Amino acid sequence: MRIFVLATVLLLAVDPAMAATRRADPDYLATIRDDDPNPLPRNLAPHEIGVPLPQRPNQPSAPPSGPVRAQAEYEANQGILIRWGSYNALHTEMTVPLTTATPPSEVYVVVSGSSQQASASSVLQGGGADMDHVHFVIAATDSVWIRDYGPRFVDDGGRRAIVDHEYNRPRPNDDLFPIVYGAQINETVYDIPLVHGGGNFHLFGTRDAYMTRLIVNENPGLSEQQIIDDYADYQGLDVTLTDPFPSSYDSTQHIDMWMLPLTDSKVIIGQYDANQGSGIPKQVTDATANLMQSRGYTVYRTPGWRSGAHYTYTNSVIVNQMVLICRFGGSYTSQDAQALATYQSALPDHDIVQVDCSDIIFNAGAIHCIVMHVPDLLFRNGFDDEP
Repeated sequence: MRIFVLATVLLLAVDPAMAATRRADPDYLATIRDDDPNPLPRNLAPHEIGVPLPQRPNQPSAPPSGPVRAQAEYEANQGILIRWGSYNALHTEMTVPLTTATPPSEVYVVVSGSSQQASASSVLQGGGADMDHVHFVIAATDSVWIRDYGPRFVDDGGRRAIVDHEYNRPRPNDDLFPIVYGAQINETVYDIPLVHGGGNFHLFGTRDAYMTRLIVNENPGLSEQQIIDDYADYQGLDVTLTDPFPSSYDSTQHIDMWMLPLTDSKVIIGQYDANQGSGIPKQVTDATANLMQSRGYTVYRTPGWRSGAHYTYTNSVIVNQMVLICRFGGSYTSQDAQALATYQSALPDHDIVQVDCSDIIFNAGAIHCIVMHVPDLLFRNGFDDEP
């Protein structure tokens, strides 16, 4: 008994931050119910196919006067935005460790009104979240996929601003959310003239950014170079376009389903067997991995596959010193363990937290799809440990 106590004390002394970080009790998570048990999927719902996009109140605006910089997700963040109502247990499983980490991150919870706010507050508090770091945003929304429609923050000449796009789904409340939220927090909103879903976008602090050519298909009146120029003007980025996965394999065709930037010089890319998706996922990811290696990146690989859904470990979330990664369980425990080991090797100074994505993955997305990063107001680079 003395040896056990001593070992425990030594562990706490070595890593007090990880010891202090709470995890939600799985038994408690199992009791949480969704406000909407049949949420809209990340892809188009059957009744949305062929429905035109809603008329936007704003015309495309001129880009920021500059200098403008978009922040990588692995850089310093205040926290994340989430939308309550669907996958509430998963939101709780993420919020508890984020708000109790050392230092904690803020979680901004979008709710429909005071009644839903009271319910969400009760659930999160019951799960062990530190409510001093939970903040509520009251706004109308249509779906949980805030990565795809939420505000994309930029540094606009030393002040934080928002770059908004036309959401590629016929969901008017979602499409308006960045404008509504920008007004609530008194930040300028620049309207980039592109139809887009935000999960088809990843960037590094070096100004490198990557998207699939879905963005070209969604904007048929524009050339690839015009789209690349728009991102240079509105976000200060140098965009590389890759081929997408077949829509029959991944219905979103978003790059966050097979790539995740880790630092200025590290990236995780999914790894696929040649017998999956007629070999196209393997071709796309291997080609991108080779390209990024040639550009000086260290490339890590995690398994990806389709079995009733597109399973991926790149659809994960880095928030300051914590990384939330997918866990699928069941017959996929060996893949879960492989992904965990890869993240631990790639980011040894981060706290890697697995969260249950075995349900959400069947709606064409995972945890990266349901959060939007809220950068530090000063756009500090304090959490990138690369030179």
